[in-house]
Amino acid sequence: MEMDDELTSRWRQWADLEGSGREAEADEAFGEVWRAAAPEVPAPPAFTGRAMQAIAAEAVRQAEGTARLRRAGAAAAAMVLAAAAWFGAGYAAGAVRTMFLALFNLSIGAVVKTAAGVQAGTDLWSLLGSMGHAASAFVADPRVTFVLLVLQGLALAALVALQRLLGSDGESWK
Repeated sequence: MEMDDELTSRWRQWADLEGSGREAEADEAFGEVWRAAAPEVPAPPAFTGRAMQAIAAEAVRQAEGTARLRRAGAAAAAMVLAAAAWFGAGYAAGAVRTMFLALFNLSIGAVVKTAAGVQAGTDLWSLLGSMGHAASAFVADPRVTFVLLVLQGLALAALVALQRLLGSDGESWK
């Protein structure tokens, strides 16, 4: 009976402090109520051992699952990459051909302008200016711009994939 009276007294003290708005003192009083109502009981050693074994087994299971998932992801990525290479080979060949022809035309144009400029007595800066105009016209071509954007996208995708692969290895060591 004495324990119940003490617990009731502590509970009332906590309720009064809580109601008066004195938060710090109310928190301390609640801690006393909690310690009196639910005394600390240590876990038996057998329970602790079983719990640690279960945790270790679960960690092994999760590590195996992560490794399986990583292997499956790598296999799926390889299949997607192979399919993309198969279906994108024609587009890539066309883009390479277009870029080669544009570069070839740029080179021929530069040689012709250089020869014409030398015959007309053009100075070096005018010649370099003409080459700069030709290079900007080459880059401004929508097909070349599209190819450059595709290459940047592929580079970004490769960077993200590499970061994810390397980041997942760091997690497995924790």
